[in-house]
Amino acid sequence: MDQILKSLTSRHALLEAEIASERKRPQPDGLRVLGLKKMKLQLRDQIDYIRREGFAPVMVVRRRRFAGPVLKPAL
Repeated sequence: MDQILKSLTSRHALLEAEIASERKRPQPDGLRVLGLKKMKLQLRDQIDYIRREGFAPVMVVRRRRFAGPVLKPAL
């Protein structure tokens, strides 16, 4: 469990650094910053939960990539 907390906190720190570097750009991408903040918030919630309740299995949800419209052959 300690390794999981270390991993989550290091990811949290990396996201914080990435947000800071994005904000320092001349024209920061607001959507990217917003997405990074959401990921950082999710990590913080996971860290808080593990510290409060102990380790519990976390369901991993993977997003499917949109491959574009599928064209059906004409009959």
